[in-house]
Amino acid sequence: MLETLLEELKRFVEFGDEDAALLGSMAEDMAPYLTGVAEKFYDQIRSNKNARAVFTGGEEQIKRQRVVFMEWLREVFGGVYDAEYYTKRLKIGETHVRVGLDQHYMFSATELVRRELSDAIRQANSSDADKKIIALSKLLSIDLAVMMESYEDTHAQNIRETERSAVEEKLTRAEHLAEIGQLAASLAHEIKNPLAGISGAIQIIGDSLGEQDPHRPIIKEILSQISRLDAAVKDLLVYARPTPPRDSQFDLDKVIRRVLTILHEEPALQKVRIKYNRLPNMPEGHGDEAQIEQLMMNLIINAADASPLNGSIRVYTTFDEGFVTFAVQDNGHGMSPEVRARAFEPFYTTKAKGTGLGLSICRRIIDAHHGKVSLDSGVGEGTTVVVSLPRAYPEG
Repeated sequence: MLETLLEELKRFVEFGDEDAALLGSMAEDMAPYLTGVAEKFYDQIRSNKNARAVFTGGEEQIKRQRVVFMEWLREVFGGVYDAEYYTKRLKIGETHVRVGLDQHYMFSATELVRRELSDAIRQANSSDADKKIIALSKLLSIDLAVMMESYEDTHAQNIRETERSAVEEKLTRAEHLAEIGQLAASLAHEIKNPLAGISGAIQIIGDSLGEQDPHRPIIKEILSQISRLDAAVKDLLVYARPTPPRDSQFDLDKVIRRVLTILHEEPALQKVRIKYNRLPNMPEGHGDEAQIEQLMMNLIINAADASPLNGSIRVYTTFDEGFVTFAVQDNGHGMSPEVRARAFEPFYTTKAKGTGLGLSICRRIIDAHHGKVSLDSGVGEGTTVVVSLPRAYPEG
């Protein structure tokens, strides 16, 4: 491949045997000038903050690199420009990529070398100086093109690695979620029936007690805790056995108003103020209205749980050509980057109470609707969750 590229580049810039012979004939004449060219080159690097930053080893690294650079300059006038010559150029490019040298420095550096060597050719009072300078320019253009191949190859490789990592991560996550789903379904099944029996028995005991019986508060607390367990079991079942969404049109404004009405008596919402900024003329969305309602309830309750006493929650909507969007914003304690990165993981929670499935269920609903979700949060800065759902239900 390199030989093919090399021949193509030579033809393109019309670099032939005569050019090679002209450059090779100057080896002895140019030798005294190469040290000065190298000094000028590295002076320029030292004067440029960004270029100098590449040399993390300081002056010692520059000294070592200067030896390599001098060898490159001598090879420019070696007279032999075959595949071996250009393999070395390719490796130089790979080194530049590895150390993080930006591509634009390659162009400016090559131009600096061309200018300095052209001046040296003129100072040497060499015959056919103009022809030799033209041959030099052709060769440096080919060198630059070959070295730039390294950037292209590395960029393509990085893209492939990123895509492969994303696919592997997605597969691993899918397998992990499937295992968790099976475990959750089994666990929920084992708990649900005994829990219903316990709840019924406790209610019978409670009904048998008199109004002033000192054990009634204890019975009430037991039933409250059973309700918590029942809610956790329901979350497990919803997560483990997700129902495919049924396609229907829904009015986002009506869904939000209904959710806010339902949640009006929710204990967590008694300590906060909720403001709903309704956008007029909202188009309808497509999806399972019941699941969208559940999604919105989870997000608003999460926001309330994270909010301080007398905190505020803002719900607002917007739309574009493809999506209807709603956002839930709170002024609560917010999340650290580490917590934010894991917020949608099943069973991950920073709350003292809860299963850690609320946001995971939200994510499943959004994914099932081919929607998008973003989470913006910072410690002490509150949290904003933005959900976008398609206006037209995707086929398939």
